[in-house]
Amino acid sequence: METSQPEDWQIVLIDDEADIREVTAITLQDAGYLVATAADGQAGLALFAEYNPQIVITDIRMPRMDGLAVLESIKQSDQDTEVIVVTAFGEMDLAIRALQLDASDFITKPINDESLHLALKRARERYTARKQARDYTALLEKRNADQARILHQDKMMSLGRLAASVVHEINNPLSGILNYLRLMARVLNRGPLDAEQQTKFETYLELVESETDRCSRIVSSLLTFARKTPPAFTPIDFSDLMTRTLVLSQHRLGLSDIAVTQHIDPALPPVKGDFNQLQQCLINLIFNAIDAMPQGGTLDLSIRTRTNGRGVSVSVQDSGTGIAPEDQTHIFEPFFTTKGAGGGVGLGLSTVYGILESHGGTVTVNSNPGHGTIFVLKLPSAGTP
Repeated sequence: METSQPEDWQIVLIDDEADIREVTAITLQDAGYLVATAADGQAGLALFAEYNPQIVITDIRMPRMDGLAVLESIKQSDQDTEVIVVTAFGEMDLAIRALQLDASDFITKPINDESLHLALKRARERYTARKQARDYTALLEKRNADQARILHQDKMMSLGRLAASVVHEINNPLSGILNYLRLMARVLNRGPLDAEQQTKFETYLELVESETDRCSRIVSSLLTFARKTPPAFTPIDFSDLMTRTLVLSQHRLGLSDIAVTQHIDPALPPVKGDFNQLQQCLINLIFNAIDAMPQGGTLDLSIRTRTNGRGVSVSVQDSGTGIAPEDQTHIFEPFFTTKGAGGGVGLGLSTVYGILESHGGTVTVNSNPGHGTIFVLKLPSAGTP
């Protein structure tokens, strides 16, 4: 492990014996450390607040405020500061108590230069390791926050496109429901129903019920997708997920003159994942396929059990324009897009990549310009360790 040189390190030395304090300070300064000294615990804490040192060396036995009290106070103020305690020979119980309070090490009087430098080396390594761990944790937290922001931003854009599609999708059954209700009202106004009218009336009611149920399923799917919830990993039936995704996508597919074929293995193993996030992956891939087929075409959706039986393989294949070879290595990068102005900001595929990675899966692409594109998602089953 690499640590900075001694001249980069500030030490506060606390000891009520002037001779020991002076000799130890000279030893530390000769080794390249910056040193501030104090004759008692309270003065030492004042220097600690002033210099914010990486290391404090304190005697245990001191009047008014002993070294253990100094150690406790420093650790309450700054967990990262390393504290080395100095004990008299035979005071092992005090040394153990200091280690329990998170002292980095202890040395005994009379102070041996070799023991002192070894304790300092350990303290420096521990301080550096703790700081690197904290910085790494902060980096991970920032990365996770950035991923969450990108995920949510992409989801909102997808939601806007979905909402526009759903408005048209719902309008058709609502118009049918309204027409059937008006027709039934006219029939009722003519008086009691005969047998033929009764049959027609029942047919109209069945149509109203089915169209209302269709609207309900569309709205329910949209609300499920729009709901902002923390990731929840549960066993998922991918066949059901695909069905719900197509409910949200069918209007755009129809308007774009795109025929959909499906190949779904029976008895698929359940996948452990977050339903909303995996649905977002499929919607992104389907919408990208639609954009790649401006003149219409075919979209083939396939869900297979993986050859090892421990997961599923999902493919989304279009007959569109394809992706240029030089672009295929960049398509999963955030904000990379091959679409023109107003066509997208390049978050969709990076979001798909991030979601698959968090699910322990992979996403790959195979495309030939002019001959379409196939994306393949591979996900482990719920029972896979």
